[in-house]
Amino acid sequence: MNAADWFVQCLEAEGVTHIFGVPGEENITLLESLSRSSITFITTRHETNAAFMAAMFGRLSGRPGVCLSTLGPGATNMMTGIASATMDHSPVVAITGQGATARQHKASHQIFDLVDLYRPVTKSSTSVLSAEVIPEIVRRAFATAKSEKPGATHISFPEDIATQERDQAATPLQQDSTPTHLHSLTIDDPDALRLIERAKRPVIIAGFGIHRQQALDAFRAFVEKLQAPVVETMMGKGAISSHHPLAAHTIGLPDVDYNQRILDSSDLIITVGYDITELPPQKWNPKKTPIVHLDTNPHEIDAYYPVVANVVGPLVDMLTVLTPLLPERAWNDWQQDRDKLRDEIQETYSLALPLHPQSIVRELERTVGEDGMVFSDVGAHKVWLARHYQTTRPDQLFISNGFASMGYGLSSALAAKLLYPDRRIACAAGDGAFLMNGQDLETAVRLKLPLVVLIWRDGTYGLIEWKQQQAFGRSSYITFDNPDLVQLAHAFGALGLRVGEHGSLAHCLDQAFASDGPVLIDCPVDYRENLKLSERLRTYGG
Repeated sequence: MNAADWFVQCLEAEGVTHIFGVPGEENITLLESLSRSSITFITTRHETNAAFMAAMFGRLSGRPGVCLSTLGPGATNMMTGIASATMDHSPVVAITGQGATARQHKASHQIFDLVDLYRPVTKSSTSVLSAEVIPEIVRRAFATAKSEKPGATHISFPEDIATQERDQAATPLQQDSTPTHLHSLTIDDPDALRLIERAKRPVIIAGFGIHRQQALDAFRAFVEKLQAPVVETMMGKGAISSHHPLAAHTIGLPDVDYNQRILDSSDLIITVGYDITELPPQKWNPKKTPIVHLDTNPHEIDAYYPVVANVVGPLVDMLTVLTPLLPERAWNDWQQDRDKLRDEIQETYSLALPLHPQSIVRELERTVGEDGMVFSDVGAHKVWLARHYQTTRPDQLFISNGFASMGYGLSSALAAKLLYPDRRIACAAGDGAFLMNGQDLETAVRLKLPLVVLIWRDGTYGLIEWKQQQAFGRSSYITFDNPDLVQLAHAFGALGLRVGEHGSLAHCLDQAFASDGPVLIDCPVDYRENLKLSERLRTYGG
């Protein structure tokens, strides 16, 4: 056996079933070992996409996803997806090939110090410098990636170490047991309860940590006891049903939305499972309202995040302890702002082409259904999905709003389809985002994955144009031409449909979800609605 064989045995012991990546010269020994293992290697068309896939695989499975690249440009390509995993708190182990140790001390073909390059975008970054330490390095990488808050770890595996022969196989280290948390009531900061008791207009912000900690039931019991309105971050959507009487919907628009008035009138904001990477506090707390911070980690220091009580621990335990102690009272003058937002969500919009973004969201919601999953790429469409797509549970709408990298959508949808082959899976992407990383549509075709890619086409970087128009009254450098997206889909071997030419959006979506392979839908969108929304919000605010 060689060191690469040992490495693969350690991956198998960690429960790894899939690795996403691109082969290279410096990882051929590892790939040979993988070919004799129980692990499925999925060859992707770009290393960034491999990392996106691993991140979603890790997030949904609860086990760290794994991605692989070669050294040099392969490793630097993969870094964008790894940064996204760390900032979005998805558990990933990234493995990069590396040149032989004998040439790492000098300028050499394709060699950079990958351990140092990856360190700022991971929770840990290390190199295998001896075969004997492989079990320790692999175990630590997986444990660190999964620990709160989850993120990416990195292992550099030099080609000469991978080929080292040993007579006796290394024994994989056992996975750590799940820690047990014991308490009677031990909220270390009694000020938290006093502040909540004294607050007359508390508002709750629901963050992604609620999903990650599987604290949904405990959170809803907490909310219903306190009877406070709940606003969700884009990544926290689904923590409470959009139809719940205490739901005040999603924050994160480029503008101050109707539910921002609820936050502005609050005298205490209670953040639950919230991380400031999800949305900068300056966006939603310009008045610097006092904050009670409930999360698995201490709060970040930020001038617009004035924490007056910092309660840290497992969310289920924390909320279970706090809920019976909460006061029973409610405030009722916030609903008019929430209802104004709901009226817009429920309004009927024109079905003339190009379609209003609100109409696209509604048709997508109808056809995907409550059991399906929508993966939003990054762009103006993300804002409309966050605002208008109604969720009743977690894992219906996925938005990367930590690192927020374009190209996230298709790769994430592909990984989800591998895990949930019977669910309806859709990627919603702008034409700008899709053409950045769309080459892995071929991977979906090769794997025969029936998923739907809905392209919101307008020939611009729409979110940037929206902000430019608001800031300067004009836009610049944001337009581009597209290939024929339907013919592009056909060239990849997928079905391509164009709204209008092949029927209504509803008809195209129904046909797409009845297909047995990947389908790309080219849908023209009318983003003049962006500035119309901004004007409505300005008028309402003042």
